[in-house]
Parts: sequence; C-alpha cells; structure tokens
Amino acid sequence: MLEALGAWIQDSGSLVYFLAPAFTVAVAVLPVPAEIPAMINGMVFGPLWGTLVTWSCSLIGAQISFELARRCGRPLGARLASERLLARADELVESAGWPVLLGLRLLPTVAFTGLNWASGFTAMRRSTFLWTTAVGIFPGAVVFTSAGSGVLALMSRSEYRIGLYALLALLAFSVLVYSLSRRQRQ
Repeated sequence: MLEALGAWIQDSGSLVYFLAPAFTVAVAVLPVPAEIPAMINGMVFGPLWGTLVTWSCSLIGAQISFELARRCGRPLGARLASERLLARADELVESAGWPVLLGLRLLPTVAFTGLNWASGFTAMRRSTFLWTTAVGIFPGAVVFTSAGSGVLALMSRSEYRIGLYALLALLAFSVLVYSLSRRQRQ
C-alpha cells in the first residue's frame, strides 16, 4: 500500500499539491479515518508544511461538517427525536462546556468526523466549536503528519524497507484480530 501511495504521489506531479489538501477536507466531512490524509500531507509537504496543511484543511472540513449538521441534521433530528430529547442534549452541551469538547478532541479514540457532526446537531456556539477544534486537533496533526514524513524517509532507505513492511503487516493483523474479537462480543 505504501509503495502504491508513493507511486501515486510521484505520478500526480504538481496536481498532488491540490489533491492532498482536498482529500484532507473531504475526510473531515466523511466518516473516514483522518490519519491517512495527514500522513499523505507529511509525505507530500514534509513535517512542517504538511502539519499546517493538515491542520488548516481539517479545520475547514470540520466547519463544513458542523454547518451541514446544523442546517440539515437538526431539522431531521427534530423529526426523529422528541423536542424534549433535543433540549436535553443542548442542556448537556451547555453544562459540560468547552472543557469537555476540548478533552474529546484530544482523545485519539473519539471519531473526528462524528464529533464534528454531533456538535452541529446541538446548540453549541460556532466560536466554541471552532477554537476547541483548532486547539484539540493540532497535536494529532503534528504526530500523524510527521509519521507520514518519516514513513517516506524510511521507504527511501532499502535496509529498513523489509522491517517497515513487517511492522505494517503486524499492525494490520492486530487491527483485524481486534476488530473481529470486538464484533464477536457484540
């Protein structure tokens, strides 16, 4: 997969400088892991500029998700849930305040896109959503973008290539086993 990704980056030429950020925005709106475009940005732009691209494009995508949920999701939610339930959700968001949202943003186990949409369903203020997202996603943007930059550097050194592939295979196998065992318990 990494070789295919590296080939795609090289074959895309200067178009990759548009495609990588656009992919980052799209992933922030769709339920797709955000780590992948962050790593691509690290491979394309390097750790510093890649982090800036990942962070800013993720903010744009997060705001798009929030606005779509606010405009489309809230009316749909009003049809599916009682007004009392929606009012309760708004009360929870209001009483929890920004520390909870910021804390959720800093947890790598909380789905980025899901939190974007869920925030838009509530009466949360846009400014609170935006600044907690900006602060909360920055550490992950640094880590995953730098990881992508590091993977590209490792791929270029043939003596590390076999070990890298073995590590990625082990990681993929571990995720598969974990997912299957979790599904079986449900």
